Amino acid sequence: MKIEKLPKTIESVYVRRYRVVASQEQIEHHAQNMRTQKQLWNFGNKYLEKTYGRKHLNRPYPNNKKQKNYVINAIKTMFINEKHNLNRWNAKIVGLHSQGANEFLKTLLINFGEYRKSLYRASKMTAQEKLDYLNNVYGNNSQRRSWYQKGSLNYLHLHNSFMTVSLPNNNQVEVVSNHHIKIQDYGELQVVENISNLRNSTIVITKLKRKNNGQFELQLVFKRQIVRVEPTTKVAGDWNMTNNKVFHTSNDEEIYISNNVVTKADTLERQINDMKSKRDRSVWLGVNSRRIARMNDKIKYLNIKRENVLDEHYKQLAHILMDDYDVVVIEDLNSMNMRTKKRRTRNINHKLAMIKPHRMTKFIEMLANSTGKTLIKVDAYKTSQVEYGTAHEEKHDTSIREWVSTFTDKLINRDLNASWNILAWGLNPEHHIKLKDYPHLKASSLVTIN
Repeated sequence: MKIEKLPKTIESVYVRRYRVVASQEQIEHHAQNMRTQKQLWNFGNKYLEKTYGRKHLNRPYPNNKKQKNYVINAIKTMFINEKHNLNRWNAKIVGLHSQGANEFLKTLLINFGEYRKSLYRASKMTAQEKLDYLNNVYGNNSQRRSWYQKGSLNYLHLHNSFMTVSLPNNNQVEVVSNHHIKIQDYGELQVVENISNLRNSTIVITKLKRKNNGQFELQLVFKRQIVRVEPTTKVAGDWNMTNNKVFHTSNDEEIYISNNVVTKADTLERQINDMKSKRDRSVWLGVNSRRIARMNDKIKYLNIKRENVLDEHYKQLAHILMDDYDVVVIEDLNSMNMRTKKRRTRNINHKLAMIKPHRMTKFIEMLANSTGKTLIKVDAYKTSQVEYGTAHEEKHDTSIREWVSTFTDKLINRDLNASWNILAWGLNPEHHIKLKDYPHLKASSLVTIN
């Protein structure tokens, strides 16, 4: 799709959180919801493994709304028939609203779909590679799990459970007063904050979460339409891992993560590791002892603090990348597919802990959607290997940042060349080099546009 023909508006989705004063009845109702969700997760996970697991990788996985609804309804029907001997969903007997079950199973389908991608890649391993993985030859499988368990979804046992129930609006959400809101299945909730400003807002999903401290939190998912900015100025950014550089743009701009932020994050990480080491050495303490609980709380607090430090800086970096442009093109990456299995990349993996492409991309997406700017994510296939403007490929070690082309005799800057390819292929995916190697692919499958 040409950017000139994109929809005139962009859908912006965002979340706001409010503290809830829950009644005893609502607390008990939420606990019942969590028990049912735990059962439904294990049941649905087992069904998906049998239907779309390692023995059925050639079976098409549901990827549109109609197909997903079919699978969700099938799981629900079998669940109530097997667990409660029902032919029709009854929320009072099952312990979960039907709409809540739908939202819950949508999440399960998404998560299983991600696992299935890992499963498909693992299925291509040779018999020897599978055996080496099982025997932990390369130190990447300390639990000695089988190849088909890489990235698999865990079954919930004992006290493991979910904390949140999600319910769609269905015209049931109503702001009753400054501190009371009515939501589906729970009736009126009392919130601490003043919510009078939400009366005319479009709330699409409500989420009620029980936090670890026993307090409840109401998460409201809002949706609004933003007018798309005329796509005039364009830029691409190449993800980078060299010397704390996050992006190298097609305009030869370099965006770095702040040294102060790196220092703060490293300090917090050392504190976290020291606290973990202290906890692990305290072998004489019981798992449920107060001292262990205090250490776990401290570790959790430091992790949250570190995440907040990085998140705030990610937001600033997103503005630096996007503020001066109407269209931004980046590679469609996450931390997992930037890591390698070799031990020599430990320093790269440490930088990925500092610069999380998936998390950073979320902030870029949120900024693009809230400001009406166009964000294009393009397949990262060979962006650094192909010389811009040609089909010539040269593969160099990542430590080599510049080289002289054997095709044109030009001096090639690895990052700048990659950003030019990202921009060109993002705007015109039909020119993407991947179509040369995989001609059966559709050009539209190589880009994602907000």
